[in-house]
Amino acid sequence: MRALAFLGIALVIFAPFNVVTIRQLLRIHPHRRRWILAAAVIGNLMWPFFLVLRDLTPFSRMARAILGPPWFAWTSLAILYTALMLLVLLAWIPFRKRRFAGFARWPSRIFLSLGLVGAVAGFYQALVPLRVERVPILLENLPAEAEGMRIAVMSDLHVGLFTRPSRLEKIFTTARALDPDATVILGDMIDDDPHFVPKLLDGTAALGPDIPLLAVLGNHEIYGDPRQVISGLRGSRIRLLVNEWVPLRSVTFAGLGEYGVSRTPEHRALGPDVERALAGASFPIVLSHQPKAFYETRAKNVPLTIAGHTHGGQCGIRPLGLSLAGAFLEYHMGLYRYSTSQLYINTGTGYWLVPFRLGMTPEITLIELRRAN
Repeated sequence: MRALAFLGIALVIFAPFNVVTIRQLLRIHPHRRRWILAAAVIGNLMWPFFLVLRDLTPFSRMARAILGPPWFAWTSLAILYTALMLLVLLAWIPFRKRRFAGFARWPSRIFLSLGLVGAVAGFYQALVPLRVERVPILLENLPAEAEGMRIAVMSDLHVGLFTRPSRLEKIFTTARALDPDATVILGDMIDDDPHFVPKLLDGTAALGPDIPLLAVLGNHEIYGDPRQVISGLRGSRIRLLVNEWVPLRSVTFAGLGEYGVSRTPEHRALGPDVERALAGASFPIVLSHQPKAFYETRAKNVPLTIAGHTHGGQCGIRPLGLSLAGAFLEYHMGLYRYSTSQLYINTGTGYWLVPFRLGMTPEITLIELRRAN
């Protein structure tokens, strides 16, 4: 019943955007009728399968991977195009003797052309380049043994049906070439379904056996079957930390549980427990999927928290520190400082659902710890 209620609410919210977009596109661009109707149909094909998307079956896997991207792309287009039409309508009011369709034709053409160019550029940036972000972090009272420690950070791999093994190999080969003392994966290792854990583990072989590889759970592990994920990682190349820590060169890496359990009460035991994660830890570096952990860790004067989750909104201007995620989150990308505590947010090494990252190319961060005193 909850799923049906959610689907009903979603349809009520998104149906008006669809109606406005389809109607106006047909009025403004009547010669593109077949293309418009085809795009609308393909973009809405996922709605009938919404109730089975959380099922861990071959059919749901295919439905998510094949129908999800065009659905998300069309829905985003419909929302933005509706907003554009509203603005054009306001601009048209003083000229209402002219036909609206004619008045709106050029704004619509410009919008759709820019959208197409952006889609192609974002598709390329999501799948081809791999950015290495080198970040020196000065920490007070850093143990002398940890001076110069190098941590390769990746997050949000979202390994799924269409993840290329060659891409995973490139990611982990790049991480290995950075010669880190440790590598961490900050959650959302897979795209919901534990079926993809073996594909992830095959990719980690490129890292080699000599570099510690630590990880924490993300919300997409929780949305699927986190117990099966944990079972699949047990004894593997990846050391999963759930409210526990491991020592390395006089610092301790403390991995938190995942905040996403609030949506799945049956997995409450896998939620974040900062007290438990830090119990007995000396000079802790906290690993968390979600940046919201910083509100808790800074209250406990944790020197460094490293997080992911935001993807930088998969759209932004990195040199200016601007990202789509910044419109919704206080902490969304890069390095932040609060008193003696610091937070670094990796903007993601993969992508979620749609292969699109405009201005937010996939990132591996190389953090180098240095003494501030």
